[in-house]
Amino acid sequence: MVALQDAVFQNRKHAACILGERLKEYQNTDAVLIAVPSGGIHLGSYLSELLNLRLDVVPCRKIKHPADPHKTIGAVTIDSVVLPSQDRSLPQDYVYHQIQLLQHVLDMQARHYSAASAAVSCEGKTVVIVDDMLLTGDTMLACIKSIRNRNPAKIVVAVPNVTLEATERISKFVDDIVYLTADANAATHLYAQFPPTSEEEVIEILRLRSGAAGSVTIL
Repeated sequence: MVALQDAVFQNRKHAACILGERLKEYQNTDAVLIAVPSGGIHLGSYLSELLNLRLDVVPCRKIKHPADPHKTIGAVTIDSVVLPSQDRSLPQDYVYHQIQLLQHVLDMQARHYSAASAAVSCEGKTVVIVDDMLLTGDTMLACIKSIRNRNPAKIVVAVPNVTLEATERISKFVDDIVYLTADANAATHLYAQFPPTSEEEVIEILRLRSGAAGSVTIL
């Protein structure tokens, strides 16, 4: 645990409260919040309650480097792929099979999530995509690509902590980026409390929010 005096945010709820002030223009509108699980689901849930907006999720997974599990080479959603790496030394069959495997996992994940869902259309609406941090931008870009396929009127990315490199990467694909702090590593040390989020927690949050203004669906 990080000492509170060294952290910027007490926890995800604290970050959401501050971020919510920057998103007041969307309060009580038909805008849709899209959370990137698992970490983004807490932020999305708090913002959904604060702003009285409907909450949806886009399951996404990072593609790990075959030689270094701590390094990633891209990200996927059910219907989008982002592969920024041009490293030709990567086995192409590995990349292909990882994409197929991860999209199968995401499809199964979405089926579990959908038990708590209610259909929400993004067409013609402002979509605010939220996560708890933005490091490389791969995951966010995959989510943006997936949402763009659904013809929203506007896409806004809202994240408490970002790297400037990542914001520069995604800025050309969205209408606006709202963030609170920019850090070289967009690291978890900026949160005094940053517990991992389980699949069970994601499902429970979706169930809880499904009866509120923040109804949930899987995109």
